[in-house]
Amino acid sequence: MPRHRNLSRIGLLKRNTRFLMLSWSAVVAVSLGWSLYLKNHAFEASLHAEAKAIHALDMEYRNWVIHSGGVYVPVTEKIVPSPWLSHVPERDIRTPSGKQLTLLNSSYVVRLVHDGMTSSGGELRGHIASLKPINPANAADTWERQALESFQRGGRESGSIDVLPDGKTYYRYMKPMVTEANCLKCHARYGDKLGDIRGGVSIAIPIDAALQDERGERNAMIGGHALIWGVGLLGLFVSGRRQRRATQAIEQSEAQITLLTNSIAHAIYGQDLDGNCTFINAAGVKALGYDDASELLGRDMHALVHHTRADGSHYRHADCPTFHSMREGRSFHIDDEVFWRKDGSSFPASYWSYPVMQDGRTHGAVVTFLDISEQLRVKDELKSSRMLLNSIVENIPAMVFLKRASDLRFELFNRAGEQLLGYKRADLLGKNDHDFFPREQADFFTQKDRAVLDSRRLLEIPEEPIKTADGKEKWLHTFKIGMYDEAGRATHLLGISVDITARKQVEDALRENEVKLAEAQRMAHLGSWQLDLEKDELKWSDEIYRIFEIDPQQFGATYEALLERIHPEDREMVNKAYTDSLKDRSSYQIEHRLLMKDGRVKYVQEKCETTFAPDGKPLRSLGTVQDVTVTRFAERALREQQQVLEQALEGTIHTVSMAVELRDPYTAGHQRRVAELASAIAAVMGLDDECIKGIRLGATIHDIGKIGIPAEVLSKPSRLTAIELQIVREHAAMGFEILKDVRFPWPVAEIAHQHHERMDGSGYPRGLKGDAICLEARIVAVADVVESMATHRPYRAALGVQAAMDEISAHRGTLYDAQVVDACRQVLDAGFRFT
Repeated sequence: MPRHRNLSRIGLLKRNTRFLMLSWSAVVAVSLGWSLYLKNHAFEASLHAEAKAIHALDMEYRNWVIHSGGVYVPVTEKIVPSPWLSHVPERDIRTPSGKQLTLLNSSYVVRLVHDGMTSSGGELRGHIASLKPINPANAADTWERQALESFQRGGRESGSIDVLPDGKTYYRYMKPMVTEANCLKCHARYGDKLGDIRGGVSIAIPIDAALQDERGERNAMIGGHALIWGVGLLGLFVSGRRQRRATQAIEQSEAQITLLTNSIAHAIYGQDLDGNCTFINAAGVKALGYDDASELLGRDMHALVHHTRADGSHYRHADCPTFHSMREGRSFHIDDEVFWRKDGSSFPASYWSYPVMQDGRTHGAVVTFLDISEQLRVKDELKSSRMLLNSIVENIPAMVFLKRASDLRFELFNRAGEQLLGYKRADLLGKNDHDFFPREQADFFTQKDRAVLDSRRLLEIPEEPIKTADGKEKWLHTFKIGMYDEAGRATHLLGISVDITARKQVEDALRENEVKLAEAQRMAHLGSWQLDLEKDELKWSDEIYRIFEIDPQQFGATYEALLERIHPEDREMVNKAYTDSLKDRSSYQIEHRLLMKDGRVKYVQEKCETTFAPDGKPLRSLGTVQDVTVTRFAERALREQQQVLEQALEGTIHTVSMAVELRDPYTAGHQRRVAELASAIAAVMGLDDECIKGIRLGATIHDIGKIGIPAEVLSKPSRLTAIELQIVREHAAMGFEILKDVRFPWPVAEIAHQHHERMDGSGYPRGLKGDAICLEARIVAVADVVESMATHRPYRAALGVQAAMDEISAHRGTLYDAQVVDACRQVLDAGFRFT
């Protein structure tokens, strides 16, 4: 804000200077104009007075002639009798001496006088003029016509400057001639009446010389005023410039102070004795959340930013350290208080208050404050970081230790170090390696530590043995690095050791296993090949030569030799697999046949991966070839044997099913029909063939437990009693007990056990719910209900397929699986019929 005040002060000074200069110019201009006006007026008044006096003299002489009735003068060449007085009897007379005289009227006399003035060389001009002249010589010129016309409108006189045909400038003056009684004896015959304006006499005074003098005086007056105006402007300019320099000096000083305060990271504001803000820098405005310093200037800073403590209690003015600094004349520093922003939010602040002293008196205070939110946050984070670091060091699964550089004694040891070495931390701190390890080993550690401190580089010791407290040997992978102060002096040595004892044991075992693996690969008939695509070089392992039955002494490792051994029917497939892998930048695995020279066929499994350059160019292909002929022949024999076993198993299941149905003739074919429907439902649900096979076989013997139920109960033609019904329900559990020990590849035992369970848990024998019932049993359950209702029973006639569909639809999702019900309806709607 001080910068804004400085700018307005300069602007005000410039504006006032311009105003004074304009005012001075206006005063001088007005003075010059008024002086020129007065001089011109005086000049014209002087000319007017002179012309008027001459005109008055001229007119007085004319009036004398008029009142005298005219004058008689001798007739000469220049003076001839007036033809316009011919009607006057006494116009011409002769004197006793014989001299002829003629009567001249006033106009004739005046005209003769005017002509005489001209002919005598005088510059004064006179002329009688009329708008209706009797004598053509009295015709009015332009100026006179305008004057006469003004007289007719009531004008009394006319005077102005005019240029005559001789090119000279004259002041011309005219007054009207009014018809009097004495004039009528001549003019009555021309129609003139008493009081008429007959014309006028114009007087022309030459003024060229006077005008030249007037111009000189006017120029002198203008020059004088210009000099006075210039001197005045110069004075104002010099004075304004001095004031601008003084103001600029103040501005520069204030600008430097403003720049200094604004460049300081701390916020600064000043206050008077009443606590009102006198200035504030940009950092202060920003920190307090205001847009401009004008919002703070002149306002009580304590009431604005320091009114409330951190706990929300009121902060009195009397308790404010900024007022103490002014009252006591000393500075105050507060580490942590709360300042309030414009929007009502607050921040922790550290501030200093300094009294402003002048002549031993306090005039106010300057307050510097700093938002310490970030400092507190960093302090908290530093504390948290230190705790985190200590926690990391303490819990890191590696031994961390810190030694003093001077004597290499331990200053820090973590839990992992205790566990690794077997020593307590208290026993280690303050001691060095010679206190714990054999001398030779301690000397080795000390030598390495000094080398690290001297080299100022990280030292990695991949493997080093160490004796633990219990006398056992362990192997460590250690990193050591020195720590230095600002002067470059070593202060500590930091070390991290990882127990690699187990890794070394694994590596030893791995090396042993590699030998065994190499032998196993030989025994597994597994060979490898490598193709360098840039050099077009192909390398085979010895095992590949053996698998392909090629003599390495007679045939080189070539792609053509490889293709030659591949069965003709598989060559295109193998070649395409490799070329596609290069195109798609992918690996591949393929099994194909080899055709030996004697007609034998081998089966091999080939794998290949290719590495590519960043631009996609293939660089190298690595592959393996394994002879799987024995495996494939064994698998073929196993599949054949499995087919025989499955056929025998299916035959056995069918036989068991027939045995169950022999004991229950009324339900003969029930299990077979349930198996047919369950298989159809499973197919609609999209289950795979193996799963459908299991459902079919499980459904075929799902009632195997009925073997243990008395025949008279199974074949009873009437409804069963509660006890009989309970006996029948035992068949599910009996079936599970019979089948549970048979190792089927499908859940056959669970199908028999769960086919009477229901989705809502109302079924038997275990009351299973929802997904606890296996899917195969849920399918068989629906097929079992549909078949039971659709066919004849000892205690009732068949209810029909529609009734069965109504039953499963009515209990869809409650008793029966919704998806299975939908699939069953789809099967039945498609025209399924029991056989």
